[in-house]
Amino acid sequence: MESDLNKLLASLPKYPSFSLIHFSDNCNLIDKLKEFTKEAQEYLILTFSKNSLETLGQYENNNIKVQLINPKRPKYHNPSKSYDYLFVTSLPENRESFYKKIYYALKNAAPIFIFLKQSQKELSKKIESELIDNNFVATNILTIDQYIVVSGRKMHGWSGA
Repeated sequence: MESDLNKLLASLPKYPSFSLIHFSDNCNLIDKLKEFTKEAQEYLILTFSKNSLETLGQYENNNIKVQLINPKRPKYHNPSKSYDYLFVTSLPENRESFYKKIYYALKNAAPIFIFLKQSQKELSKKIESELIDNNFVATNILTIDQYIVVSGRKMHGWSGA
């Protein structure tokens, strides 16, 4: 039986030269996303943890890049590059700042998927509300395999972005 995560990934269009950004401090989802991004221009894994850098670094290849990122950095992207998809399996402590910084790293209408543990149902409701407050639309809370996933899309046009 096909997993819900496989169904989700199969539903996402693979545009020519699409790119994906993934915030992670662990290996959760990386194998699945690695398969999904075989034809991608770039799969960028960003981590806030120096301890995770070595473990995540084993995934680097021609299209997968792993970088340590400082949560205090003013932006999380290169201004000349925008990403088609955002997956988050590790959130920083300051979520409000995080949402603002990732907003400009995404293409218009790009989907965001924040993966939480099943025990974090209350947190998922807070995150959904925070996404709405930060110009993400079409938000949903889904159950995908062993995760609660908060999804949304970058609003385009109205926010001035």
